[in-house]
Amino acid sequence: MKLLKNLQRNYFWLIKSLETYALGIYFIVLHSSGVFTPPGNVLEYLDDPPFIFLLGCVATISMVYAFWDVEYLFYKPLMTASLTLVWLVFFTAFAFSDWFIGRFSFQTMYSFLVVFSIVGQIVVKRG
Repeated sequence: MKLLKNLQRNYFWLIKSLETYALGIYFIVLHSSGVFTPPGNVLEYLDDPPFIFLLGCVATISMVYAFWDVEYLFYKPLMTASLTLVWLVFFTAFAFSDWFIGRFSFQTMYSFLVVFSIVGQIVVKRG
C-alpha cells in the first residue's frame, strides 16, 4: 500500500527514470547499428559503455526514489541534480551535433523538453 502511495507521489520521477533508461537503450541500439557523423562528434564518445553505465546508474537512483521515497540525508537533491546533469550533458551533445550537421533533430528537442520539465518540477516543488 505504501509503495502505491509513493508511486502516486513520485510518478514524475518514475517517468524520468524510464526516459533515462530509454536514452541508454537508444545509445546501445545506435552504437550497434552504425557510427555518428561527422567523425569526431561528441556523441561518438557519449555512446561508450561508461556513459551508458552512468545513464543506468542515474536512472536506477531516480527509480529507487520513485518507489521508496527515500528521505535519507540529501538523496532527493542529489537524485535531481544527477538526473538534470545527465540530461543537460546529452542535450548539449545533441545540440552540438545538430549544429555541426546543420539540421535540427528530434533527440535535441526531446532532451530539451526533459531538462525543461525536470527544472520546472524542481522550481514548482520549491515554491
